[in-house]
Amino acid sequence: MNTQFYSIKTKSNTHVGSGQNSYGIVDNVVQKDYITELPCINSTSLKGALREYADYKKWQNLEDIFGSKPSEKDSNKLNQGTHYFSQAYLLSFPMRSNNLQFFNVTCPILLEHLIETLPESNTLKTKLQNLLNKNEIKTIEKNAPISDKHNGFIVEKHSIKTKNIANIFDVEIKKLLGENLLVMHDDTFKSLVKKLPIITRNQLDNGQSANLFYEEVVPRETIFGFTIQASSIESSFDSITDIQIGANATVGYGFCSTQKI
Repeated sequence: MNTQFYSIKTKSNTHVGSGQNSYGIVDNVVQKDYITELPCINSTSLKGALREYADYKKWQNLEDIFGSKPSEKDSNKLNQGTHYFSQAYLLSFPMRSNNLQFFNVTCPILLEHLIETLPESNTLKTKLQNLLNKNEIKTIEKNAPISDKHNGFIVEKHSIKTKNIANIFDVEIKKLLGENLLVMHDDTFKSLVKKLPIITRNQLDNGQSANLFYEEVVPRETIFGFTIQASSIESSFDSITDIQIGANATVGYGFCSTQKI
């Protein structure tokens, strides 16, 4: 079985809904990983978006790759498909700064999971492990995230200021996770990312408000990563550059770029 890793970067606000009822202030929440409680894209949603793209592009071997459509009723003709799609896990998240539009922020727990997810042959595994082994990362302070070129920049809160350690990040790591990379303490990262942007939306009926509701979104410039496994991975996946994932495409949600890593 061969494994290939791909990244997803959101180019607009993205809402991949959990499908669960919310009894809080937010009506529609995004999908989140059960363990970390951080945003993710479940494998079923990701596979559906990729299948829709492949169908639009008229790939010839669509059913062999993805399997039968869910609407197929004849069990004798059902095919599960030859490719296996993982959940898309969070890799880095944009956070605002006083002297920079935003940082691409990650944390050790995300880097550890990325190392586990990457194929053995990928050279990034060693580079990421070397980064995690650095004493500066092991002893990172809650209010002093690490940058490789910016010192004393405020990140989201006045109490959080960057600490500059020159050349700590490898070029390949920044290419995947973002040019303005910042590594933040796990606890600080989680507390900030849990406060996702909330969009107020309104359903109108003859010009009158019929249903005011609140929707959680993942902001643009967020980066996820996922894997595809197959005995022979379809090469067309490597050529996907732009794809729409999740709901509300007509209001500009879910436009993303993908890249083979």
